Amino acid sequence: MSQTLVLAERPFRDLVSRALLGMLPQRGQPPLLLATRGARAPAGFLPVPLDADPVALQVSRVLLAGVFLDRGLLEAALATAARALASGARLELRAFGLEGPAAQRAAPAGAAVLDRAGLIELRDHRSANVLTLWRVAAPMSLTPYPERHVAADRTLAARLPDGPILGLAMRDGADMRASWTARLPALRRLLAPAAGWPVLPLPLLPPGQPGADYAGCLAFAAAVLPEAPILLPELSEPEAWRRTLTPARFKGLVERCALVAGNRDLPAAYAVAAGVPVLGIALGADRRIVSCLATLANELPAGSDLAHPLPGP
Repeated sequence: MSQTLVLAERPFRDLVSRALLGMLPQRGQPPLLLATRGARAPAGFLPVPLDADPVALQVSRVLLAGVFLDRGLLEAALATAARALASGARLELRAFGLEGPAAQRAAPAGAAVLDRAGLIELRDHRSANVLTLWRVAAPMSLTPYPERHVAADRTLAARLPDGPILGLAMRDGADMRASWTARLPALRRLLAPAAGWPVLPLPLLPPGQPGADYAGCLAFAAAVLPEAPILLPELSEPEAWRRTLTPARFKGLVERCALVAGNRDLPAAYAVAAGVPVLGIALGADRRIVSCLATLANELPAGSDLAHPLPGP
């Protein structure tokens, strides 16, 4: 029996990966093989080792899916895809995106295999530009942030209080804190209309991991909106985060906000789909919010903006 092998960066590690990969399985299909370090995989997927032989697995289709930031992991996925294509498999890119080191101007090792892709479906304009710089010959199409169309689950949102809420999504890390700390006067002016609103952190990563955004949201809120109460504090616990949040519930939380602010793309994309204004805040070298709002520019709800705050007074 022919098999489909999914190659993704750290699959299902965060809500972005969960949202993008969760769209792949279709009813009636056999489970998709998922190259992963984990021993288990969600429904619709069957885990296989990262170094599994696609020929031995009888792979007839390879899906390169989701967002890649790590250049080494991207090159490893391209090498696996090349081995599968050498034995007659076909290659497709679905909901695919490139950010950070993976999106450098110079093509990664193994990029030539992308010329043989039968389908390249990209998530954002920047990824299309990167593949163009790499001179990928295969035709490309843009399906902007397809995960934003998931049906919202409002179970968690029902626990939120009445009145306007500021949804906050801010990546953490020393570089990010240094960037926004130098820009506090500008950031306070930007968020002055939300003064007095409770803040709802919108964490994409499990708390405790490097760059986890719950801690980033708390630190940012304490500096910019120090009097704001914090909603759903239980999401600061890793087990509660894993047990409670799904992409659908996350979208339900975003829908309930009067404004979503920060530099994370998934909350912004969900806000656009829900008609909630977005204040994108470009900080440091992280360009994900810029890519998101540029790609969805013609659909932004009224009151949305993309800010590049300047340091100093």
